[in-house]
Amino acid sequence: MIAFEVALVFTFALVGIVTIAAVGRPLAEAYAEKLKTRYKAIGSEEASSLKLRVESLENELRELKSQLRNVQDSTDFVVKLIEKNDPESVKKLPGRES
Repeated sequence: MIAFEVALVFTFALVGIVTIAAVGRPLAEAYAEKLKTRYKAIGSEEASSLKLRVESLENELRELKSQLRNVQDSTDFVVKLIEKNDPESVKKLPGRES
């Protein structure tokens, strides 16, 4: 009689585990897929935001390079004017040790 009860409990446990696995697995997979699509959408939004920031930084860098070139040209022009009038004073300027 005890063997029959143990076999019955074992059978119920086995049927319960199989049922949970049969029902739970598809539910878990569906939930995991839902999370993947949600985070993929968030990731693509972040990626587009980062691309816009990179483009903005690249444009600012181009502007800064242009401004630097203008300042260098102006400085060279001023140095040439000073050099034309007083060649000795140019040697005293910082960065013009030659």
